[in-house]
Amino acid sequence: MHRTRINRHGDPHFTEWGTADEYDVDLIVRERRPAEGLTRLERVLVARGLTKRGASEAEIAEIVQVDPRTVRRWRAADREHNTAA
Repeated sequence: MHRTRINRHGDPHFTEWGTADEYDVDLIVRERRPAEGLTRLERVLVARGLTKRGASEAEIAEIVQVDPRTVRRWRAADREHNTAA
């Protein structure tokens, strides 16, 4: 692995998709406050919760510390999943 990439983005082999602290997710969604150290799954869940509350892409991106384009991708994937079901 490239050390610079790992330092900047974290090691992709150590990210946890399967775990999420529901209490933390709910708290972040209610208070709309930025949070560090979220797992990938927690970021997606926070983005979904904030989307349901009418938050903008830019606001969600700032809170979960991702690019607004990532939020657009997550929203598109959710829409696609909901129409397929």
